[in-house]
Amino acid sequence: MKALDVVKMPLHALALMGKTKSFVGNPLIGSRWLNERGLHRQRVAFADRSAWARRARLGRALSAEERDAYARDGFVIRRDFLPAELFARVRDEAPAHVAAAREMRQGRAVTRRVALDRVDAARLPACVAAANDARLDRLMRYVGAHDAVPLMYLQTIIVDPARGAQDPQTVLHRDTFHAIAKAWLFLQDVGEDDGPFAYVSGSHRLTDAMRAWEYEQSLTAASSDNPYHARGSFRMPPEDLGRLGLGPAMKVVVPANTLVVADTHGFHARTPSLRQTVRMEIYGTLRGNPYGLGCGLDPLAWPGIRSRRANLVDQAEDLAGRFGLLGKNWPLVSPRRMDSASVD
Repeated sequence: MKALDVVKMPLHALALMGKTKSFVGNPLIGSRWLNERGLHRQRVAFADRSAWARRARLGRALSAEERDAYARDGFVIRRDFLPAELFARVRDEAPAHVAAAREMRQGRAVTRRVALDRVDAARLPACVAAANDARLDRLMRYVGAHDAVPLMYLQTIIVDPARGAQDPQTVLHRDTFHAIAKAWLFLQDVGEDDGPFAYVSGSHRLTDAMRAWEYEQSLTAASSDNPYHARGSFRMPPEDLGRLGLGPAMKVVVPANTLVVADTHGFHARTPSLRQTVRMEIYGTLRGNPYGLGCGLDPLAWPGIRSRRANLVDQAEDLAGRFGLLGKNWPLVSPRRMDSASVD
C-alpha cells in the first residue's frame, strides 16, 4: 500500500458508504483479504435491498406494466413516446442546433452533447420540453431507485469504423455495482446496422448465481488487465452468461420516437457498427448514493439550481479537472451543428 493511501485511509473508508467503485483507486475496495470476507458482496447486496425498498414508494407513479417490464428485463420501452407535433418540432430543431458542445472520444465513437436544462429553453424549446417530460422523469426515478432530478442532454453519437480501435462501450459490461438509470429517446429509427443498444434481459437481478459471480470478480478485479474492469465497471464474457442463467444480449431495434429507460447495472453494450453512423437522441442519466434513503433530499432540485443542473454539474467537473481531481472526459469543442459528422 502506498504511503499516501495510508494518509487517506479515513477517506477511503468513508467512500465505502457511497458509490465509489474502483478496485484500483481505493485500497479497501480492492483488498482481496476484505473481499474474501465479503466486503464487495455485502456492498452489492445492501445496495440491491436499498434500491428495491425505495422503488416500493416510487413505483406508485408508474403503471403495473412498466413495473413488471423493469422487474423482468431491467429496462422499459415506450414507443410513440412524444405527441407527434412535439416530436416533429424536436426533429427539426435538434440537428440544426449549433453549439460549442462537449465531446468524448472512445475508439471509433465520438459522443457529442449539450445540456437540456430549463435555462436552455430559449435555444432548444422543443428539446427541453421533451427532456423535462414528467413521464420520463418518473420512469428514471423508479429505474434508478432515487427520488432525484436526472441530468438531461441532447446527444449525438458518431461512429466511423475507419477511425481506429473498437469503442470500449461495445464490450458487454455493467456500469457499476448498484442501480443507475439511463434513458434514450431516439430521434431516428435504430436498425440492426445502426449500432443499437443491447441489453441482457434480467441481468439487473441479484440472483444467487450473480452473487457468486460478483464475489469471484471482487477477488481479482484490482489486478485485471482491463482498466474498466479494474475500476469497477465489470466486463462480462458472453460465454459466462449461460452459467448465470442468462440469455444473450438483446438488440434494442426500435423506430424513431421510442423511449428506452434502462438500469445499466445490468449487462449492456453498444452494438458494433460496421459502417459510419450518426445517431441523435435525448439522453438522460440518474445515479445517486446506493445506500441513501431516497427521501427527496436532492440539492440539484433546489430553487436556482434545478433549472441549470446539468450545466452546473458540467462546470463543476471542469473545475475539478483543472485541479487534477478528475480526468477531463468531456472537453468543450468549437461550435458545430449537432448532426455534423465532423469531429476534432
